Amino acid sequence: MPQYAAPNIAAIVDNLNLATRSAVEYDNITDQIFDTSPGYGLFRSPKVLKEQMGGLFIQENFNVGKSPNAGWYTGAGAFKLAKFEGVIAGGWDWKFAHDSVLILGPELVINSGSEEAVYDLVQERVDVASLTLPDLQATDFYTNNPYGTRSDGTPGNPASVEGLAVLVDDGTISNTVGGISRTTYPSLKSPVNYNNALGATFINSLQTLNIAANRGATSRVRIHLTTLLAYGSYWSSLQSPERYVIDPTRLETMGIKNTGGNDLAFNDAPVLADPKIPTNVYRPGTTTGAGGFWYGLNTDFFRHIVHPERFFSLGEWQKDQYGDQYFMDIFYAGCLLNKRPNKSFASWVSGA
Repeated sequence: MPQYAAPNIAAIVDNLNLATRSAVEYDNITDQIFDTSPGYGLFRSPKVLKEQMGGLFIQENFNVGKSPNAGWYTGAGAFKLAKFEGVIAGGWDWKFAHDSVLILGPELVINSGSEEAVYDLVQERVDVASLTLPDLQATDFYTNNPYGTRSDGTPGNPASVEGLAVLVDDGTISNTVGGISRTTYPSLKSPVNYNNALGATFINSLQTLNIAANRGATSRVRIHLTTLLAYGSYWSSLQSPERYVIDPTRLETMGIKNTGGNDLAFNDAPVLADPKIPTNVYRPGTTTGAGGFWYGLNTDFFRHIVHPERFFSLGEWQKDQYGDQYFMDIFYAGCLLNKRPNKSFASWVSGA
């Protein structure tokens, strides 16, 4: 192990890098946040997470129309030949995030008598950063609208990802998804009800949205994510035999390791409460009301694209040339996308 009574500053930096490489496990960088946001854990699961090396942007093709040339014929036929464009390319820019781990020179001096103390100091700071950066992303993966106002009513961040506020919407929050206009291509609109409320009609409204999202599909809504209040209201509306716990192996198969509690089901899809979902916010498109969101997601069409060299990757320790402090960077590069917005649904629920 390196000795921390280093003869010069360069040796201190080298020793910090050695301590980080030997004491910090990369898996811990990405795993610690998922106890607090099952939705973000879902977006990190193997079925949703995909690696991609480079490119100006991430492209996915949208099928937005049918061929006008299809038809029955007899004899030699009189085939129709009309030019059409049934596929358009959606594009998502790479989004970059960063956090810094900082250790002061006096802290190294105080701990220099014990290698274990320095290791603990490094691990502690990396742990905090590894919680903070994914926590930021977990919020934005739900709320951010880079083109305007977020689903929680605050200004969106153009540097951040398209969150569910954009990816599962009908144009009320964002008329653009993947750089494409929902006005021009209405098939990119999601089934939504932004005037729902807890009470007698709550479940009926969710069922209407669920049917609309599953219509004519070979796959279906696979998970529901909502606020704690909406989860509690749904639980109270069920009879005792219906309040069953989802088989944990089903959630493990989906890639969610820890959901934070017992899980109900709606149409045989798990219902999870996520504290990152906006609650007590205005109804979308207005400045009135107080409620939260319920999302029904068909995860077959979601992709969390990450660059393998920037997926919570650790940089090198460096010394601040203007002060007695040392810093290391943690980097992320990626985006969240939805290939078929019309196969997931969203509801704003008053009181949720």
